[in-house]
This record gives sequence, C-alpha cells and structure tokens, in this order.
Amino acid sequence: MQPIESLKQIKQITIEYFTAAHSARQNGKPVVYVNVFTPVELLYAMDMFPIYPENHAAILGARKMSPAVAPAAEAMGYPIDVCSYARCDFGAIKTGQSPTFGLPKPDLLLVSNCQCGTLAKWFEVLSRHYQVPMVLIDVPHSGRGEPDPAAERYVRAQLEDLVGLTEKITGKTLDQDRFKETIRVSRKASELWTRMLALGTSIPAPMTVFDQFVAMFPIVSQRGTQAAIDFYQALVNELEQRVAQGIGAVENERYRLFWDNLPIWPEMRTLSTFLSDHGAALVTSIYTWAWSKLAVSEDDPFGDWTQQYLYEMNFHLNKRIEHYSQLAREYKLNGFLYHSNRSCKYLSQDIPEVRRAVTEETGVPGVIIEADHNDPRLYTIESIQNQIGSFLELLDVKRIQAAS
Repeated sequence: MQPIESLKQIKQITIEYFTAAHSARQNGKPVVYVNVFTPVELLYAMDMFPIYPENHAAILGARKMSPAVAPAAEAMGYPIDVCSYARCDFGAIKTGQSPTFGLPKPDLLLVSNCQCGTLAKWFEVLSRHYQVPMVLIDVPHSGRGEPDPAAERYVRAQLEDLVGLTEKITGKTLDQDRFKETIRVSRKASELWTRMLALGTSIPAPMTVFDQFVAMFPIVSQRGTQAAIDFYQALVNELEQRVAQGIGAVENERYRLFWDNLPIWPEMRTLSTFLSDHGAALVTSIYTWAWSKLAVSEDDPFGDWTQQYLYEMNFHLNKRIEHYSQLAREYKLNGFLYHSNRSCKYLSQDIPEVRRAVTEETGVPGVIIEADHNDPRLYTIESIQNQIGSFLELLDVKRIQAAS
C-alpha cells in the first residue's frame, strides 16, 4: 500500500497550531473555545484564536490516553454514560495529562447547539471552571427541516450580535475587507475538502475514510487560514495523480464500504489494517461530509450561516436516509458499517431504522457495530473485528448469488 505523502504534513501543522495557541494571548489574541460548527471566520478576522475542546479530546483518544484521563472525570461525578469526549477533556484538565500540554485558558466560550446538545452543557462546565463568559448560539430545529422564518430571524440576530461582542472583547472594529478575505479563504478550503471527498468515487479509491479522519485537522481547526488551503491543495493534487495512475488506498480493493457516525479514535490503525488486509476500503462517511457544507458568501455570511445551522445541520431521519442512499449510488457501495456509538446517542438512536430503510431503498446491507468513539473500556476490538469479518463473508455470499 503506497502511503499518501501529503498526510505527513499533519504532524507539523498540528505542532504549529498548538504552539500558536499557547502563545496567542501574549501575542494579543484572545482565546475562544468553540465547537466545530461556529462562525470562526469572524473570529479570525477579529484576530481572535479559536480552539476546539472536541479536537483536543479526539487527540487524546487517538493517542490511547482515554483510560488514563476519563476516570478522573468520573471521580468528579460525571458518569461513564456522559460523552467520552467531554469526560476526556475534563479528565485532562484535572490530571494535567495531554499530548498538547493542555489547552490555554480561554477568554470566551462560543458554542452552537445545532450540532449536539451535550456540547452546551460541556461548555457550561468549562465556563464555570475558568470563570469566563459563555455565549450560546441557540438553534431550534424543526422536525423535518421545514422553513421557519421566525427561527431564521432568531438565529441571524444571535450571529449578528457576535460582531459587537468580539469588538468589545478585542477593542477593535471589524474590518469588512479582512472579514471578506477570511470568508474567501475558508470557502476555498471547503471546496478543496469537498473535492477530496468526491475523489472517493473513483475505483479504486485513492484514499480511505481513515485517511480523511487524519486529514480533518486543518478543516476543523484552521478553516479561514491559508495553512488549510495549502495543505488541501497539495493533498488534492496528489490524490488526482493517484486516480490518474489507478493507485488505490487498499491493494486489490474488493469491498467499498461506508462508515457511519464518529470514528473509533483509539482503534484507527487497528481497524485500518484489518480492513485493508481483507481488501475492504472505507470510501465515504457522513462524518467527513459535514465540513463540505460550511462555506458562506461574502455578500451575506450571516444569512448563509443561519441557513446552515437551521437546515443543513438538521440531520433528521428522512434526510439521513436520503443522503445515505444517494452516497450508496454515487460511491458504488457494497456495504454500510453503522457505528452505534455509546457516546453519541443523537447519531446512534436512529441507526436500526436507517439501516432498514437504506437497505430497502438501495439493496445495500449494513452491520451495526456497538462501540464508543473515544473510550476503549466500552467495547472490545476483537468483537468489532469479528462482526466486520462476518459481514464481509456475507457480502461474498451476496456477490456469488448475484453472479449465479
């Protein structure tokens, strides 16, 4: 298997980002804790430094540090049923254990609940701990994403109010030209990210979803910066060359699979190797597609953000089924791996119905894997491998039957 050279840049990009994060305040940049779906372009335009506790928690999981830090949060009274991202973050603060030397103290917390209700409670805890203000962008989702003018006015007003808040904190007036430039840079990064995802329709796929998970760091943490554009341009160029040369991420690709829900961060390498050894390529995932929807226009960014938060991020059941069915056709999928994630009940509670409906619509079967995105105490990797192995055998039987 030929490695993707561009991905080697991620280590240095990560080091530079966290180095800048720890020196932000001394360089006159207020530190703002955010979740992944907040208008960071505004923050960058105002010389504020956005930091992602979710991202930090994922790094803890990928470094297999969860069992060392999560129990500290549980000892503080947060039960094991609470999101393992949150428990890892709280535990890292409590124990001081972190591969990034922790996160610098914030000046502000800014969170949107369009993504996940747990995040708002998580940020409330951080707000009390650091004794700094928290701002919630409250997004009232309708049942099936129906247009809601009152909700649009409500969300837009909150977003527009952020301008005054950031000006008060920084003592600066928003430079509209710089704001527009940041939006242009962010949009370019998002377009490159989307191009990268679309290349997965090629047979064989030039990269796997595991590669995409590794490549996520800049689109999450540095959207709105030139660093993200430079990285994704190099990555897309390399992937396009691989497609032209017929180089696949998995040697002798036999199965094209979809990954549902968050990654199982502690098992990235193990699962990647296991699937590759079986000729199975994860070619797309709902998780990575989320960042393809974040570009906004320079003319009306607040209106675009409003539409995104209310409608794009309203991942109701029917929308989910339609989207998965569309991806099954576009990526010529053989199967779905549905991660029933103990820590993400929002994305997991509908999985049995999603599987039934998608298979009925497309004929593509799926297997439900019980695990957790960050806490290896809540699953066994052997059980996951056995489930996937049995599922691949089922796909072989299905293929033989279709050929006879």
